[in-house]
Amino acid sequence: MSSPSRPRRGFWYQVWRPFRVLGRGIARVLELADLVSVVVNVGRGVVWLARGAGSVVARVVDW
Repeated sequence: MSSPSRPRRGFWYQVWRPFRVLGRGIARVLELADLVSVVVNVGRGVVWLARGAGSVVARVVDW
């Protein structure tokens, strides 16, 4: 049984290491893009609600 504290070695582990690092980097970029997308969509929703409320107020007050 291999010890979990021992670092992994071997040809295929070394070969795939750069691809794993690249994949993790891409995952972080996509996570950041998702966060920006959520923030933008929340902002659009707030603007939509503010415009709707302003439209209702304008109809009620009849400016």
